[in-house]
Amino acid sequence: MTDEQNPASSPSAPLPSSASPAQDNPDPGPHPSATAEKKPVPEKTRPTRPEPVRARLSVAARLTLTLALLLSFAALGGAGYLFYLQQLERMSYAQDQMSLTSQISERGTQITALKNELQQASQQLAQDRAALIKANESRTQLQGRMAALEKAIAQVTGSHRIDWMLKEVEHFIFVAERRLSLLGDASGALALLQEADDIARAMQEPAVRPLRDALVKDMHSLTLAAETSVDTDGLFVRIDQLVDRVPALNIPRYELYQESPGASSAAPLPENGLPLFWRRFTDFLGSLIRFQKHEKAKPLLLTAERDYLAQSIVLLLEQSQLALLRSDTQAYRLSLTEARRRVDSYIHLQTQESKLFLSELDALVQIKLRPPLPGIQDSVRGVQVFREFWAREKIEREQLLQKIERQSATARPAPATEAKP
Repeated sequence: MTDEQNPASSPSAPLPSSASPAQDNPDPGPHPSATAEKKPVPEKTRPTRPEPVRARLSVAARLTLTLALLLSFAALGGAGYLFYLQQLERMSYAQDQMSLTSQISERGTQITALKNELQQASQQLAQDRAALIKANESRTQLQGRMAALEKAIAQVTGSHRIDWMLKEVEHFIFVAERRLSLLGDASGALALLQEADDIARAMQEPAVRPLRDALVKDMHSLTLAAETSVDTDGLFVRIDQLVDRVPALNIPRYELYQESPGASSAAPLPENGLPLFWRRFTDFLGSLIRFQKHEKAKPLLLTAERDYLAQSIVLLLEQSQLALLRSDTQAYRLSLTEARRRVDSYIHLQTQESKLFLSELDALVQIKLRPPLPGIQDSVRGVQVFREFWAREKIEREQLLQKIERQSATARPAPATEAKP
């Protein structure tokens, strides 16, 4: 028999904890006294209870239980994750609500500021309108005072408003003519004629139209001349610099040769006699002729000729300056070309100064001057014609005014006199 079949035979088999003497002896006798000793019961006579068999789960049950636990854990995790997402969404909604609230408050503040600015602008506009109305009233009053003052001055001095404006127009035209003829300033003359035209327009006289036509024609001519203007001052200064550089040019001249006092001939001098005479005679003849080698053959000039050459170059450059001021392109180029020919013919060009001098002349020759400036004779003639017309028109208007005043005084009824009782 195995151990499981005979648990009593095994000395290590534990006794059941629920066994008691009452169960072993179902028919107990009367209890002995407390002093009596209990008789031991031998082990062989004790009945044994079989050990309860432990229940074992099958593999399928275990897998089912494990799967149920895993599913419960997954459900718990999903529920927690959903709760976490819900909390995040609530936090996001709360942040969005807070940002919207702040934006609404900012927009409200901006709207309030814009309303205040609009109100201030409206007040400023109202003030500006009031100031403008006041300025217009002041201007009207000033114009009335000026008209009254002009009338009073005209009555005292006999001059009219047109007389003053005509004198201004004549002055502007006179200055423009002088500026154009003396300085060749087309832009300045154009500005002066524009001022004269503005004054002529302010005259508001029908007879001033021929004068304005002449002014417009002259202004058109001066505008075309001003667009093709050249830097006359700059060119004049460049030519003046060439005039100052003429003495520094390499003009060829004689170079006198003189032997140093300590120099001695290769052969010793004879002591006396015919050889000494012959030696001195040949040395004298050799000293009469000296040869000088130049890179390019140039005619040698005497001292007076050199001065004349330099002075002629200076005069040609100054002549080109005068032609520049007159805007005479032909004379300007002719003078510079002749100056270049003389420099190229009589002056050595080995030095850097001579080369720069010629290159500057070539650059000046290539510049094209503006055409001759137009005149403003039409404007001068027009203002003279208008002055003659106004001298006659002024007398006729004064006579007509006096006639109207006499007629109005005659037609005016005499004041009624009260009858005496």
